[in-house]
Amino acid sequence: MESWTLAGINHISHIPFAYFVLNLDPILFSFGPISVHWYGVAYVVAITIALAVIIRWARREGIHDDQIWGLFIWAAVGGLIGGRLYFVIQQPDLVQNYLLKPLNIIAVWNGGMAFFGAIFVGAAILFIIAPRYGLSRWVVLDGGALFAAVGQIFGRFGNIVNGDILGKAAGGAVSLPAGTCAHAPCFAYVSDPNILPWALVYLNPNNTFAPLGIPFQPAQIYEMLFNLVVLALLWPLRYRLPKVRAGLFFTLYLAFYAISQFVVFFFRATEPTTPFLGISGLKQAQWTAIIVFLLCIPLAALVLRVSRPWPFSDKRPVPWPNFAPVDVSTPAPDTSADTLVAPPVRQRMATPGARDARDAALADLPPWQPTHPTGGRLRNLFGDMAQSSSSQ
Repeated sequence: MESWTLAGINHISHIPFAYFVLNLDPILFSFGPISVHWYGVAYVVAITIALAVIIRWARREGIHDDQIWGLFIWAAVGGLIGGRLYFVIQQPDLVQNYLLKPLNIIAVWNGGMAFFGAIFVGAAILFIIAPRYGLSRWVVLDGGALFAAVGQIFGRFGNIVNGDILGKAAGGAVSLPAGTCAHAPCFAYVSDPNILPWALVYLNPNNTFAPLGIPFQPAQIYEMLFNLVVLALLWPLRYRLPKVRAGLFFTLYLAFYAISQFVVFFFRATEPTTPFLGISGLKQAQWTAIIVFLLCIPLAALVLRVSRPWPFSDKRPVPWPNFAPVDVSTPAPDTSADTLVAPPVRQRMATPGARDARDAALADLPPWQPTHPTGGRLRNLFGDMAQSSSSQ
């Protein structure tokens, strides 16, 4: 494999204008018929880092690891499906390239995700299943927002390699100096007084998204910078806002993300405009951003009205479920937590064998330790609680 090249970097301070050149195969490596794409690696890295952050956050909030793992799996799957489908339905060649070729709908390795779709589906799933894991819907949405704010930054690296998010063209086809980035992988910085200094030029012939040899504004980098600003604003509030009202962090993230999408899509050229209400200059994602931002106003009012401060912490974690064969479970440790903990559970009349098995499973659970999850058994017990409650 060719060595990585950084052409001209030592002379940047002497170059008044220049542009970046990227010659990188979207496929990192292949093993027989299986190909590993940079885009997929970026998503794995994003999910891994975001999950590490959210587990640390959850432990500080007194939430058990098993509760987080159960919620994460469902939300991650739903978010990936929602993000992909929302991307697909926005494509102008929806019928020809997707409905008539359904394999393309699931071809996420080729790139193409719309993060609004991931937010909508992921948030809906978290809101629905949070009580099943003995948690407040609102604090779970806060955790989901933190996960998204962290993860999407690293996911943008896949967009940089793929070129599936492009800004407006910053000029015509460029004439590269002989031998510049002739072989992949290569990253170069080329002087040209007529080109936007931070424009990005793609050269790899395996890149199927970006026209080769054309300088584009790096809209994916603009979006990454907006994501960093949003995270910088939210990071100091990740523990504070849930103590004010669970759900405020999620609402603020939605508002910030909507603003960032509305602005950044003015620079993106890969999506057509969508005429609406007599206005023809906005894209579909911008209309979505406007609607989401406006919905954040009643959402904030709802959170302030029905939610409560999150009362738990690593010093006083969420209590274990109560399986005593009585009609009402042990009261919550704090009256302010009434709407934040799973509601009182009315037990079904279980057979002696089923009751003994449940009691044995509960007795086998060790005291909660932040670094020692119970391998899914707590999830199953919470599931029994939710089923018992819903059957009444």
